[in-house]
Amino acid sequence: MIFTYIFILISIYVICRSFVELLQLLLLGDLPRKKILTNYFYGLQGLDKGKKSVVGTLKQKLFPSGENTKLSVWATLFLSLFCVAIGYLFFQNILFAILTGGLGLLYPRVVHKRRKEKHDQAFILQFRDAMLSISSSLKAGSSLQTAFSRCYVDMKKQLDKQKLKPILLELERVNRDFQFGVSVEDTLEKFKERNSYEEVQQFIDGTLITKSKGGNLTEVIENITSMITDKINVQQEIKLATAQKKMEAKILTFFPIVLVVLIMLFNPAYLTPMYQSWVGTSLLFIASLMLIVNYFLAKAITTIEI
Repeated sequence: MIFTYIFILISIYVICRSFVELLQLLLLGDLPRKKILTNYFYGLQGLDKGKKSVVGTLKQKLFPSGENTKLSVWATLFLSLFCVAIGYLFFQNILFAILTGGLGLLYPRVVHKRRKEKHDQAFILQFRDAMLSISSSLKAGSSLQTAFSRCYVDMKKQLDKQKLKPILLELERVNRDFQFGVSVEDTLEKFKERNSYEEVQQFIDGTLITKSKGGNLTEVIENITSMITDKINVQQEIKLATAQKKMEAKILTFFPIVLVVLIMLFNPAYLTPMYQSWVGTSLLFIASLMLIVNYFLAKAITTIEI
């Protein structure tokens, strides 16, 4: 009998370890475990190993957004305790409840990733509109500096009631550099360094090459704008086409949980045999892990980048 318990404990440890590493790969988008642990202590955002303490680096990695860290700590603690309570409700075992509470530690990373995705999406869509405005100004005979200035005015009116306005900050910096007498090449290079988006790189590279080698800048920017606009439109169509599959993945993930809750409410005796032994509780925990893995795998499959 004791060998059975040892085997179950070893199996649970292996499954939990694999599950945590899988979550790290999916959420952090990083390389294998060795590099994940190295980057976890030394940082992925250019942190100097000699200047950053381990505590400071861990804080940077756990709460990467840097916005109200104290609030994030309390939110993470509350969510972890909530996950522990949910885990105990479902598994009725303190060990599995504590393991479930570990999911709360992923809260800051998930929130930061979602905010970044929203920021990137807003920037790309607003950048498309900005390029159309610049192209229209160049067609009217304006210079590139004047086109950027008019673009800022147009985008400020268009985004007046929107919460996320990342493109306005970049246009303001570009126009400020122009006012201080910085050359067009240096200003656009700075704009390119601050934003690593592929669309920005294509727009800046095409503009700089045309200005340095000679050519019809208006026609070149118009063609680049048309190509990038088509690409962004295709990306939006793909997101719209995969929205239904993402919803189906969420339903398939949460429906079994809802079903278990209903059984626990209306017929608690039905699940009693599962809680009378370690084997039944372990099977419930493994099933929960499989549901979570199914959710992230479905999300990764339905996320198509071009």
